[in-house]
Amino acid sequence: MPSNSIAIPAGLTRYLQSAARIIFGFLVLRHGMEQAFAFPEASAAARMSFEGVIELIALPAGVLIMLGWFTRQTALLLAIGYIILFFVGPLTQGPFPHRNGGDPILLNGFFFLYLAAAGGGAWSVDRLRGRDSYDEKWAPIALGVLRIAAGCLFIMHGLEKFFAVGGGRIDRDIMTMRGLAGWLESFGGPLVILGLFTRPVAFILSGEMAVAYFRSWAPRGFWLSFQQPGMEASILFCYLFLFLWAAGPGAFSLDALWRRRSTETRTTRASTVPSNTPGGSL
Repeated sequence: MPSNSIAIPAGLTRYLQSAARIIFGFLVLRHGMEQAFAFPEASAAARMSFEGVIELIALPAGVLIMLGWFTRQTALLLAIGYIILFFVGPLTQGPFPHRNGGDPILLNGFFFLYLAAAGGGAWSVDRLRGRDSYDEKWAPIALGVLRIAAGCLFIMHGLEKFFAVGGGRIDRDIMTMRGLAGWLESFGGPLVILGLFTRPVAFILSGEMAVAYFRSWAPRGFWLSFQQPGMEASILFCYLFLFLWAAGPGAFSLDALWRRRSTETRTTRASTVPSNTPGGSL
């Protein structure tokens, strides 16, 4: 795993990676069940459309992702499919992912792109078979891309609440739940994009999404609590930010730049301190 995960208890990053993988896989599986079995409800996508084909693929692929079996190959297939799906689907309905239903599609696409480089994590069949490998070159880059994509998607929810971007209701009152969420999203999103204070910010935002889910969506019942794209996105954001809290920012981050410069400064200072050698002059 990347060195920036050392500050977190050993192994926790891999476990949270597996937890996020299982949650993402389950929600993908649900779309496959809707298309194949019309359960828990029938899919709105025609079976022979691109979205319908992706949902059919999602049925076995979701099971494999949850098990962590052939993780990298399955994740790469899903990443390509979901990213293409966004362009041929939600993007044709408008430019704002938080309004056109594109949030969960893009979160899936970029998270699976990361798994294609990082593998299944601790709880995976691949690990039991000795086939789980972490790509030291590409995984940090994929993690950085995932972080930036998540931050860009997240900030749109804050801009909606602050400036009605996409047509949402404005609420800047920090004393209301919606207003407080807007402040967290408007300031937390850019920090995630920049990779600045990534771990504490990600932990706070994960908590925000947990509150949003249990307060607004969970009372509807299990299946109905992630029926709509916004409901599904709150779950995905929650587990993704919890994972970023452990994994750190990956590549392209101010945190990494700051840490690297601090290390170089300490190294330079250490090299300039004169050594106290025995036998010197009295």
